[in-house]
Amino acid sequence: MEDDELNILEPGSNTLPYQPGKHPKRNHDSDDFLATFSSYWLESADTVIYAIVGTSFLLGALCALGYSFWVFGTQMIAALSTNGINNIAPAIIQFVSDLLLVLIIMEVLGTVLHYLKAHATSLRPFLFIGIVSATRSILSIGARLSIAGSNVEPAEFTRAMIELGVSAAVVLALGVTIKLLGKQLEDNASGT
Repeated sequence: MEDDELNILEPGSNTLPYQPGKHPKRNHDSDDFLATFSSYWLESADTVIYAIVGTSFLLGALCALGYSFWVFGTQMIAALSTNGINNIAPAIIQFVSDLLLVLIIMEVLGTVLHYLKAHATSLRPFLFIGIVSATRSILSIGARLSIAGSNVEPAEFTRAMIELGVSAAVVLALGVTIKLLGKQLEDNASGT
């Protein structure tokens, strides 16, 4: 075979013969450039949006924390100045509930931060958020029932007991899920 016979494909060769006017596709063609540029732009926009959402969560958590302390302080001052010792327990329960809300917001912020660092999401923070949210629900129901005392209507009491049961089941189910998926959740959280 002579060198000037380039139009013949050799047996076992994976290359196509040279055809005048047709060029093999290269990585710097306009389609690849557009895909690369679009990918870079979208990833940058994704990062910017996550950063804005994270900043908003941080500001929301700070406002919720400040509000929690303000309300707790005013309730405690009102209870102590009027000898309303019965109002202290509901104020403490409400304060703990508000702090749990701040904790939920911070867990979501932690998820956003993890995504910004590793560009991957994890299931574990959402399981913790579910547990904290159900615990918060249990506390608010307990506070509502303790404030009402023996003046609770039977239908209201039944509804509250169902809510407590569902919230307790959620805590139990999510806790078992965390235990069963423990190793996988740790691997996903570390980004491996």
